[in-house]
Amino acid sequence: MAVLSLFDPLILEHINCSELIKKHVVHINFQSPKTIPKLRPLLSSDYDYLALLKQLTVVGKIEQREFDERFSLMASCLDTYFIVVLEDATTSRIIGAATLFIELKFIHQCSKRGHIEDVIVDSRYRGMNFGRLLVDTLVRIGKHMGCYKISLDCSNEKVGFYEKLGFQCKNNIMYIRFDED
Repeated sequence: MAVLSLFDPLILEHINCSELIKKHVVHINFQSPKTIPKLRPLLSSDYDYLALLKQLTVVGKIEQREFDERFSLMASCLDTYFIVVLEDATTSRIIGAATLFIELKFIHQCSKRGHIEDVIVDSRYRGMNFGRLLVDTLVRIGKHMGCYKISLDCSNEKVGFYEKLGFQCKNNIMYIRFDED
């Protein structure tokens, strides 16, 4: 079966991803240019992405078939789901990932609103600006796709991190969970 990208990889070229990588990982001494991490869309072959997500939250037991079905469903929603992964160039392991999904609105003259979710960097790679790189990439994608704003919700401990990236605390987040008693 052919390996598919969740979204068009050319979008990463349009937002000048190589410049973002240089901006965020400049202080790290990589052994050679070949070892610089690579930003790319999530691929249909990235089942191991689920192992990284387990460092963030409860994932559950997801079989390969379920992953494939969900990936296909997300990919069929054009210009909606943008999961960017950061791949270690020496091991080809996914070491970071973040999601932007774009909601179509009637307000603001039929605008688009972006939501950032599931920002995670492998515990062995934290403190290297990779989280900043991932979020900055999603912000640029959102702007490129015409979002009038991008929002996210985070724990109190992460507020300072996101404020440094230009986000502001505003309003309250309310939710109802159906997976807890």
